[in-house]
Amino acid sequence: MIKRFLYLLLAMAPVATWAGEAPKPPRVVATRAAVAPKIDGRLDEAAWQAATWYGSFTQLDQVTVPANPQTRFKVLFDDSRLYFGIECSEPNITELRATVREHDGPVHRDDCVEIMIDPTGERVEYYHFTINPLGARYDAELRQGGHVRSKEWNCDWVAQAHIGEQSWQVEAAIPFVELGLTGKSTGAWALNVTRERQAGQPQLSSFAPTTGGFHQPALYASLELPGATLSRYFWKMERPFEASVAREEGRLLYRAKLHLTNQTGRLLPIELVPTLVQAGKSLAGPPVQDMLDAGQGREYSFTAPLPGEGNQTLVLTVRDRRDPNRVYCVRSLPVTLDYVPAEIVVTRPAYRNSIYATEKIDAIEATLRLALSPEEMAGARALVSLVPEGQAGGKSVATARIDKLEAQTQLRLPVGALGEGSYLLQVAVQERSGKQICVVTAPIRKLPPAPNGHEWRFDEQMVLRHNGEPYLPFGWFSIPPAEMARPDCPYTAMQTYNTQYQSVEQARAFLDEVAAAKTYVTLYPYPSSKMMNAWGEPLSDDDAKALAARIDALKDHPGILAWYMADEPELRPALPERTRRLYQVVADADPYHPCIMLNDTIAGIHKYADGGDILMPDPYPCFLKGGYAAQPIEKVSAFMKAAREASGGRKAIWITPQGFNYGDYGRAGQRGPNLTELRNMTYQAVVYGATGFLWYTFSHAGNYPDIGLGMPFLAREVQRLKAFVLSPDVPDAVRVNAPKPEHIHVSLRRAGGQSVLFAVNTATETQSVELTLPREMARELHVVSEGRTVTARDGRLRETFAPYAVHIYATSAALAGQERLADLQRAIDAANAARKKPGNLAFEDSGVAVSFSSKSTYGCTPERVVDGVTTNMLWQDGTRDQLPDWISLTWPAAQKIGRVVTYSPTLADFEIQVPGGEGWRTVATVRNATTDAIEATFAPVETKAIRLLITRLRQGETLSRVWEIEAYEK
Repeated sequence: MIKRFLYLLLAMAPVATWAGEAPKPPRVVATRAAVAPKIDGRLDEAAWQAATWYGSFTQLDQVTVPANPQTRFKVLFDDSRLYFGIECSEPNITELRATVREHDGPVHRDDCVEIMIDPTGERVEYYHFTINPLGARYDAELRQGGHVRSKEWNCDWVAQAHIGEQSWQVEAAIPFVELGLTGKSTGAWALNVTRERQAGQPQLSSFAPTTGGFHQPALYASLELPGATLSRYFWKMERPFEASVAREEGRLLYRAKLHLTNQTGRLLPIELVPTLVQAGKSLAGPPVQDMLDAGQGREYSFTAPLPGEGNQTLVLTVRDRRDPNRVYCVRSLPVTLDYVPAEIVVTRPAYRNSIYATEKIDAIEATLRLALSPEEMAGARALVSLVPEGQAGGKSVATARIDKLEAQTQLRLPVGALGEGSYLLQVAVQERSGKQICVVTAPIRKLPPAPNGHEWRFDEQMVLRHNGEPYLPFGWFSIPPAEMARPDCPYTAMQTYNTQYQSVEQARAFLDEVAAAKTYVTLYPYPSSKMMNAWGEPLSDDDAKALAARIDALKDHPGILAWYMADEPELRPALPERTRRLYQVVADADPYHPCIMLNDTIAGIHKYADGGDILMPDPYPCFLKGGYAAQPIEKVSAFMKAAREASGGRKAIWITPQGFNYGDYGRAGQRGPNLTELRNMTYQAVVYGATGFLWYTFSHAGNYPDIGLGMPFLAREVQRLKAFVLSPDVPDAVRVNAPKPEHIHVSLRRAGGQSVLFAVNTATETQSVELTLPREMARELHVVSEGRTVTARDGRLRETFAPYAVHIYATSAALAGQERLADLQRAIDAANAARKKPGNLAFEDSGVAVSFSSKSTYGCTPERVVDGVTTNMLWQDGTRDQLPDWISLTWPAAQKIGRVVTYSPTLADFEIQVPGGEGWRTVATVRNATTDAIEATFAPVETKAIRLLITRLRQGETLSRVWEIEAYEK
């Protein structure tokens, strides 16, 4: 998601500019250091003398205005580190603000310098380092083009500062091993160095000219490290899995597995060293040794002793087996580890340990997990019983005995037809002698029918069911109920962001609109936004009561589909214990609506998996103007796999795909996804088990024909294939032969006596693909939405897949549908062509740049005022009830303009101005405008810029809003 409270370093100057295309990034060439510099804040070593100074910093949002005072820097490297030497000129040196001393404190509030490094050059994910004049350090990992940060990421880097008479200096050394280098790190990296000045007149400045904030990776400089030999750091390490804590010989041991791939290009003898760190105490496990060849990946089991229970950091180090000081890879991740000698996981009923009125279950099934010592496990047995809650020691409804126990033992307890009520599934683990080792319990509920007639639950395949019938949510964030009420609306679900700001009465009024539209919404359960500002704190009892009361006040409404528990909690970061308890409070208060957890990182998916019934990550590839996805589009697949892994298949997997343009959030060089990319993301997710789709965000769709026309088509197509989207994959049913088989993702599904094969190409090049099919598909197949049929010869189907192409093969002609992708693409092309009106000089392809007096934080996308769409997205000023406001257009070369058409719902009086003398002169005046389209004509003038100076708004309006500005010669 795009956050409502992003940490962005915004301009202090009142003017901002949005240009049509990103300028060519500057170039930085680092110098190899023969001897590593001493990190003391003084740039006086010989190594620095050989390096090149880079400077000419410009002010943020005023990219033609030099910073004053200036900043300059040098970059060195050796085989193990990247070094930065930064010098900040400062005439008011005694006024330096330097107050923060702690690591990861609010260093940016002081005078400080910042370093942004993307070691892949993809300009989507990067690392952020900040240093103040005291040498205090801050580090973070940023994602989604700088929109989302994780302070939890910590790097073992060093930095020192020195304050002189007319300047202050910084030295920093950043180990390559900490930067997560992979095989993608072989080309130019992306780099920016910025400064926040507080002494004298505050000023923000940047080496790479930036607008809208420092976090604009598309604008960053390229960083070259000529002659660098970094391949030994190229490793791919997956997150640990199958983790457990056991007690052995009187101590607690963490056990887990991970997958490690050698991308160095060489056969290397390695050892993997796991270390757990808590409160300054670290304990390492025994090294795991191996020989790993180039390109080879392998699964490793490892153990590490716990320094204590609770929150800690797992550090995984890959180093040379022959020389432990030669480190290849370091990965750190937060973990919460507690010793639980026995645990029972109910697998049937599959959802919330609850038997619903619409399902028939005659036996309770569960997995008993034991973390006992070998001595305790020898001869251990289990007595299983189901008793009514509150009657411990009373008569059991059912009992069973298991005489042989393993670390994981499957239990089955026949129960017949249970009466409505609450029960306890109890497992007593005993020694052979009958001495009790431990007792574990799990609640079981037999629920009555949903009081409001709307029962939402998940079945054993984690498919959503509404009153027992399969339901496929496919819809949008922030789509209005009125849009969902349209007779031709193809969407089946919606998400709202704002009910936490509403009273119960206001929220119910909104839900009435949802219900009137005959649809369903996911919404925050919280009684106020205040509860959402305390993610780093444990949930108090008072807040838990308030949350339960809010649920009780809303849960009977028929418009509710699910509760939206958290939006990227790793951004804050949130305490996992808090998200877990929030979920439990909501689930206990309302058994009939599931809870959603949304994450933007694979680590976050794992960390917060216990915070919801539905894992719904948002793996945005971020699409580039003139190119493909900034990150591999198969990021979608990776996140779907991670959700399945994190939940062990016991939670539903939904997705929030990218249905917007990151350029509308100030990210230069970005664009929205096209039809091919929308379809690719959809069916990638389907292949890997997604059964629900809530796209972000509907408010943008009207400005992009690919999205506005493409998404309804996709919604209809997905619903036509609903039975197959919701069916499980048939494992190993299809074999793939292709130049890049890892980029061909396939899944065969069966339903109602028919079969459908989903096939997705994530490569950026065309592939000739051979698919070996099962016997049932050795017949004429209908290609969904393409209007053609194909036939497998000798069980093999040969097809061409264009970049990002999707082909769906069905055994039934009815499933192929009547709509055609080719027809839709022609309609999209025509709609895009129609945006450029004949003679409009202000269309976005003219190189025109948009500037403005101010902009509101939300609902404001200035670049859209030149996209040819005269409704929907707009510029909106940020100074409510304050006039005048202005918005201007500037061209690279002079234009002859005699007519301006402005589309606005709020402007009453304004002037059309062009540059003249020392400022602007008026060439036309508009008074008392009442229509959305406002035309002003004047004697044609040659000008490189026009400006709308807004002096009065229509009655009742408080903000200047402009949808579109067109300029014509006459």
